This record gives sequence, structure tokens and C-alpha cells, in this order.
Amino acid sequence: MPSTSHDTPEGPVGPLTPFRERRFLACFVTGTVAASGNWMLSLSVPYLVYELTRSTSWLGVAAVASNLPSLIASPVGGVFADRYAKRTLLLIAGGVQVALALVLFATSRAGLLDIGLLIGLATAMGFASATQTSVYQSFVAEIVHARHISAAYRLNAIQFNVSRAIGPAVAGLVLHRFGATSAFLVNALSFAPLLGVLAVIQTRDVKRSVATSVLGEIVEGALVVWRDHRLRIAVLTGALCSMFGMSIYSLAAGLAKDVFHVDEAGLGLLVSSIGVMSFLTAMLAVSLGDRVRRSALVTSGLVLYGLGLWIVAATDVFAVGLVGFGITGIAHVMVNVSVTTTIQQYVTPVFRGRVTSFQLLGIMLSLPIGAQLGGLAADYAGLPAVVAAFGGVLIASGLFAKLRMNGLREID
Repeated sequence: MPSTSHDTPEGPVGPLTPFRERRFLACFVTGTVAASGNWMLSLSVPYLVYELTRSTSWLGVAAVASNLPSLIASPVGGVFADRYAKRTLLLIAGGVQVALALVLFATSRAGLLDIGLLIGLATAMGFASATQTSVYQSFVAEIVHARHISAAYRLNAIQFNVSRAIGPAVAGLVLHRFGATSAFLVNALSFAPLLGVLAVIQTRDVKRSVATSVLGEIVEGALVVWRDHRLRIAVLTGALCSMFGMSIYSLAAGLAKDVFHVDEAGLGLLVSSIGVMSFLTAMLAVSLGDRVRRSALVTSGLVLYGLGLWIVAATDVFAVGLVGFGITGIAHVMVNVSVTTTIQQYVTPVFRGRVTSFQLLGIMLSLPIGAQLGGLAADYAGLPAVVAAFGGVLIASGLFAKLRMNGLREID
């Protein structure tokens, strides 16, 4: 039921102001738990795939299966988010993910989970997760006052990165001590607090789009992104970062086993190093607010991302690899918090769901493409060579944007 009873428009807007609104705080805390469970799943599935196949190509297939559904689910989720109550959509998507995680748990415990079934369930989870992510990103604007939206999205980046630090670390420990079966059960249980909050929360009144056709509304949203230079740069930059940066995380299981020679706990630490440094950087971004130009953060972040990957590619020492992955976590936040804030600042509210969905679509579609290309290339050239090549692309992109595209000043 829409409400404005918890809005707090008075006074200056500080970096933590959205936490004064109980509905935002409740969603922040429980959403962090649910997102941590999803990060557990994102580590457990490729780990199990690699255990079953010992193939980096299959790691790429798993990434495609998990992320390619976003091609449909993300834009459709954006249309539905602009049409219908986002809270209801989140309840449905979350319930579906719980059910699928329980199927993973049951089939794994019964010894029925082979590579085909695992990929199939990962695909189904990808549909539900892409829909939920698309809706949740635009939902944040409905649980804070309009004046607090920018600050809320910076805090939302902290939620994402806290979960990315916690989820893989817990997943590594659970995989090491109890196996993938238990990780699937924990993933299912992690949704319970968020679903409980969503069942009772009240949201702010917003104008909704008039339903026409799903395809027509998707096209309309795409045109909004394409015609606004600021939105277009933000969406394309996020996609670039995903294809050549985030995609490497999907291959982390191969790096852990074949390059750094560590077990499941080591894999969890490797991925968690990204989350820890991302969290610290997100905290800094929240405290700085708009005092640093977004364009400067994006261009320097792309270069730093590439340098972090070069460190990973140049070593087989686990501690050095942790440093390299940690640097990519810093860079990831520099780029993605900046482009997300740009989108949420400049988008018209009636198009917020669809435009946000195209941002997520770019990220989710680019990630499996990068992972698949990287996995195939790694079978021939080795993972370090692929990591180095991807790092080179990011460095070149950052320098090109700085020198030939006016430093991306349009997004400031």
C-alpha cells in the first residue's frame, strides 16, 4: 500500500540520510543477506561445474547459462517495474529463487545433479535473478524521499559490495567443510528476511506508465537510453566493464585451481578480496558524495581495473593474486557507482524501471560473453594470457575516453 508516512524531506541530505527511513534500512539489511546468498550461489555453481568437468570452457557455459536469460528477463522486468507494484514483483521473483535453490539442494543431496541439470537450473535461476535485480534497482527510489535518491543509490552500492565480500567468503568455508549441497540450502534460506520485509513494507507513491505492449515499452525505453548521451555513455561503460572485468570472476575457479593451487577456502578468499576492497571504496564514495567528478572516477577506474588484472596475470603467488583482485574491486566501484548515479540522476521517473533494466542488461549480457570468450581462449592460451588481454582492453578504453572523448565530462 503506498504511503508517505516515513518520508523525511526536511533538513540537509547527508550520505547516511536514507538510513533514517525505516523501510530503506530494513531493505538494506535484509537485502544484504539475500544478496550474500546469491553470491554464494554464484561461486558454488562454477565451483561444482569445474569439479564435474575440469574445463574452463564449461565455466564459460555456466556463466552464459546464468546471465544470458537477462536478455529477456531484464527488459521485461523493467517494463513490469514501470507498470506494476515493484514490491509484489520482488516477492514473486524472490519466491521463485527460493524454490529453485531448494531444487538444487534436493537434487544435489540425492546425487541426481549432473552437469546438464545443473546448467538447466542455473538458467532458470538466471531468469528469476535478472528479473529481481532489474526491479530492485528501480525499487530503491520508492522507499526513500525523492531528495534522497542519489544518496540511497550510493548506499545501495555498499549493500552490493558488502554482500560480495561476505557471500564468497562464507561460500568458500561452506564448500570446504560441507560441500555444494549445503551452500544451496543456505542460499534458499537467505531470502527469508527480505521476503518478510517486502510482505509488510509500504512504498512511496510514484507515477506508473500506461500499459501498451511489452515490446513497444521495451523499445521506448531503449530509445530513451540511446537519445540521451549521458545515459548511453553510462550504460555502455557498465557493459564494457562487465565484459572485460567482471567476466574474469566467472573464471576464478580455474585460476584458483590451476594457477594459484588453492582449495575452496582459497577460492572464497580470492573472490572476497574483491568484495572487501569494493566495500571500503563504496564507503569512501558515500562520504565523498559529489565532490569528485564522476567522469574522473570512471576513466581512472577503467585504467586501474586493467592494472589489477595485469597483476593477477603476472603471478602465481596467491597473496599477490589477492592484491590484484582487490584492486579490481576498488576500480569496479569507481566505475559502476558513478554510472549508476548518473543514470538515476538523469532518468525520468516514469522510465526508471526500463532504463535501469537496460543498464543491468548490458552488464548481465556482457558478462557471459566475456566469460565464454575468455574460457574458450584460456583452453588454448591459458588463463593468465586471457586475464592480461582483458586488462589491456580496459586500460586502452580508459585512456581513449580520457584523451579522445573529453574525459566523459557529459556524465557529470
